[in-house]
Amino acid sequence: MPDNKTVTIGEALRQGATRLVNSETPQLDARILLKHALGIDDGALIACASEVISESEAARFASLIDRRAMSEPVAYITGEKEFWSLPFKVTPDVLIPRDDSGALIEAAIKRRRRDEPLRIADLGTGSGCLLCALLSEFPNAQGVGVDRSEAALGIARTNVAALGVGERVAFAPGDWLAPLTGVFDLIVANPPYIAETEAPALSRDVASYEPHDALFAGVEGLDAYSAIIRQLPSFVAEGGLVLMECGSTQTETLAAMLQELAPENAIFTLYDLAGRPRGAGFDLRKGEKGD
Repeated sequence: MPDNKTVTIGEALRQGATRLVNSETPQLDARILLKHALGIDDGALIACASEVISESEAARFASLIDRRAMSEPVAYITGEKEFWSLPFKVTPDVLIPRDDSGALIEAAIKRRRRDEPLRIADLGTGSGCLLCALLSEFPNAQGVGVDRSEAALGIARTNVAALGVGERVAFAPGDWLAPLTGVFDLIVANPPYIAETEAPALSRDVASYEPHDALFAGVEGLDAYSAIIRQLPSFVAEGGLVLMECGSTQTETLAAMLQELAPENAIFTLYDLAGRPRGAGFDLRKGEKGD
């Protein structure tokens, strides 16, 4: 890492990436961390590549690289992660938003008009990324974010305020639908769905840093779905839409579980950016719009 007074931005970037031997994306990680350390954007990183950085800047960057070299996720180091082109504050109290969760947002946009005054429930809201993304797409919607973690709700409150949707959001501490009243036009959930037996196969980034309660859901990874589905009947509005993320090998099982609540032709599968199964849901307005 930089250890002299004449290292340039470009040299610091190369040296930082070289140190991240355990990362699948060393160049990208180093770029993000260097921008964070210097307080610059991508344009400045390129345009100023030959400029010399100060010793304090080099030391700050080196400390960030040290953390990443120990597998700490980049998002926790910088304290932020983009999702659905929106910036979110994240801490180890919440899961890091993943692009693949955008499958739930895409499904909602595909099946509901943007001007509908939807009442939305986001179960296990975490950072609030799903709820905020939905409210950005449905300007007449109102939302409720539920989470059993008060720390997570604190992060979500910060995010909805920063993104200007705070007046359309309420939060409820508790398990899944239990603290809610009334019915909802759209219910979304990205609950824990990893089986406890799969823990040894997880990357250190995930297993050692992300919140355990937001990752694991019993022996088969289905405990959260069972709890949610038991509660759903009292909370889905007439013509309601339910969208739930799951692991790529769980979609058929989740779809079968949802058939307890909806006709078979109302059930559908969600797919992520790579075309892999990423969830299941049902649309009680079946037939109005295609999958």
